[in-house]
Amino acid sequence: MPKYLLLFKYSSEGAKGFLKEKAAPRETEIRKTFDRLGGKVEAFYWATGGEHSGALVVDLPDAATKAAFLMVAQATGAFDIATTTEVITSSDLDQALAKTIAYRPPGG
Repeated sequence: MPKYLLLFKYSSEGAKGFLKEKAAPRETEIRKTFDRLGGKVEAFYWATGGEHSGALVVDLPDAATKAAFLMVAQATGAFDIATTTEVITSSDLDQALAKTIAYRPPGG
């Protein structure tokens, strides 16, 4: 199952709702959402004093499920996904490095 790093930032409206609801209930709701999508939250962190409001590492069944979540979540206006990056393990990277790829760069 693909694994993604999601960095997000609450909008001012999202922050108002967050202040009312607090952190633990929001985390529980977000974990339930990913469970319903057939995925899983591997790690969840809140961030303070920086560019982002939080970070998640999630497993999702496929890129279409990721895209569907991002579209619905961002449409609420409560927050913006600043970065979505697929991440891989050291073992996966070693397998990739073992592959031979024939590629000629532009002008090369």
